[in-house]
Amino acid sequence: MPYVDEHGIRIWYEEFGKGEPLLMTNPTGWPGSVWNLEQVGPLSQHYRVITYDPRGVGRSDKPDHDYTTSLFADDALGLLHALDAVPAHVFGFSLGGRMAQIMALKEPKAFRSLVLAGSDAGGGIARDGIPFRVAAALVEHPYNVDFWLDHLLAEHPFSPQFRALHPEKIQRLAETIAANQPPPKLYLRHVQARGKHDTSGRLGDILVPTLVMVGEKDIAPGSNHVQAARDLAAKIPNAELVLVDACHLFPWEIPEETNRLLLEFLGRHSGHS
Repeated sequence: MPYVDEHGIRIWYEEFGKGEPLLMTNPTGWPGSVWNLEQVGPLSQHYRVITYDPRGVGRSDKPDHDYTTSLFADDALGLLHALDAVPAHVFGFSLGGRMAQIMALKEPKAFRSLVLAGSDAGGGIARDGIPFRVAAALVEHPYNVDFWLDHLLAEHPFSPQFRALHPEKIQRLAETIAANQPPPKLYLRHVQARGKHDTSGRLGDILVPTLVMVGEKDIAPGSNHVQAARDLAAKIPNAELVLVDACHLFPWEIPEETNRLLLEFLGRHSGHS
């Protein structure tokens, strides 16, 4: 089985294709296999795509302690070095984007480029608790595919049109997450790490080529990812901003457009160490 040993734990990973390394980082508590649904096939025709399960998730080791985005960043950088995959392109989605910001701050030379998708810089009042909706869902649903379906079928992960037209894709995504989900306690540790993240005062120090992507409909009460993306693009030197016609989980809602835009950006930053 493909593992690397990082900071005393085993991290499970997969590689697809050849070329410059492209690391895919995941939403909160999701396994790396979610990228196999829509991204790995097209992207691995051009790049050496690396997916992985973060600590606490799926096939990686599951130490029970406080998790932080800085710790996740150290794990991912260690993985890249262990695989001789530096410098790499890094695609950071949601929590993975928060972690990828810290990776770029810690070791800019490990990057060819950075893509921050559906993400933000955190900040404000650090949240050490668990959001009400997450806690309520854990009470109301068995912690299995039903829990993830409840999350994916909420108002903002996907557009109403996508939910109506493609229930089978949402079902498949939920099943993919559930097949390698973290234990409930460690999922909550991932949620806490997301809430405590804050790079809002350090974005000007991210000096790698950066693309910020966001769904233009990704606006929910208390969570405006569109404004967050605009802030990222304004504060990261020379960052590019792209809005796409979708909601939060746009890589799975409009994968062809997402992959096209991603390949276009990566192509412009290939061959530069």
